[in-house]
Amino acid sequence: MKRLIPVFAVLLVGLWVSCSDENGPTNNGDTTLRLVANTTVDEPSLSSPDEVVWSSVDSVTVPVKMGNAPKLKPPKAAAIPPEILVKAIKKGGKLYLRLQWSDMTFDTYPEHFKATEINTQSLPPRVNFTQQPCEPACEDQIYVMFDGLSDNTYDVWNWRVLTTGGGGLGKGYTCTYDGTPVADAAGTATDSVVVENPPDEFGQPTYASIDTSEFQGFILYLQDTVNRNEILDSIYDPYMGDYIYIYFFNTTGWELDQKVPGWLIDSSFASLSDSARGSRWDIKAVSDTAAGQYHVVLCRKLDTGFSDDIVLIDSVKVTIGIFDNQVTFEPPSSNRGFSNDFWIILP
Repeated sequence: MKRLIPVFAVLLVGLWVSCSDENGPTNNGDTTLRLVANTTVDEPSLSSPDEVVWSSVDSVTVPVKMGNAPKLKPPKAAAIPPEILVKAIKKGGKLYLRLQWSDMTFDTYPEHFKATEINTQSLPPRVNFTQQPCEPACEDQIYVMFDGLSDNTYDVWNWRVLTTGGGGLGKGYTCTYDGTPVADAAGTATDSVVVENPPDEFGQPTYASIDTSEFQGFILYLQDTVNRNEILDSIYDPYMGDYIYIYFFNTTGWELDQKVPGWLIDSSFASLSDSARGSRWDIKAVSDTAAGQYHVVLCRKLDTGFSDDIVLIDSVKVTIGIFDNQVTFEPPSSNRGFSNDFWIILP
């Protein structure tokens, strides 16, 4: 386990990080932003990112730079916000971060299936599906990067609106100076926060929602799915003196070009034990959108006991990366940006 020691380092994808003192921030003319974590309010329940407890917590507004500044000149059209609002609570041996930033598109649909052919001449009706690429590419996400895990290494909390946020989690990474994120160690449970929904040999998705073909959401939660061979309904036929059973594969109502979610989210994964989730999934999350903004709260223990997690004590230098509908750090564009450095003080 490594103790927090802020160091000079080169930030992920070329953004330079600097600190005023090797033992933490000072007040000797240093203008670096600081946010003191609140220790007096009640511990958030993570029922919502807008719990009343946050209303009395101080915030800091951190500027965000477009592209991979200062190495690259960003395009004129910026898809990322110019700033991010950050609040912090230290309570119950945990650090809670509330992040708020503008995003007018809310890209939450990275992949889906599309019904391309409906055959109503046969019984049961046959539906052909093709898997479509991301629309247009990926999903909205943030990277909260804590400096000081080791030399030129950052402990990273990654939140994605669909494939981690849908399960109420953030994903842990370690990033070195060369910008290569490596996922933290998995726990004892199967790493199944998100599961792809591939079509089976019948050309239909393996699972359907309990609402059958009427489902129109972005994702399917595992508790809302049924196997294609599961009985959905039964009708008693008085002439036959028996029941007629309705299965998913012979339901009607599918439409041409109808989208079917390509992702299944296991929301129960967040309730597993620490050892089952491991350091890869030791970050809890809750999020919402309102008035063109994301509201996200991330939470992790100050000391998780995992060797690939930073121990959050005294103070820590932080940078936040915001990606608008992107999934990788390359190529650079105005859809990616990183905040200025700021310090979180942990009294």
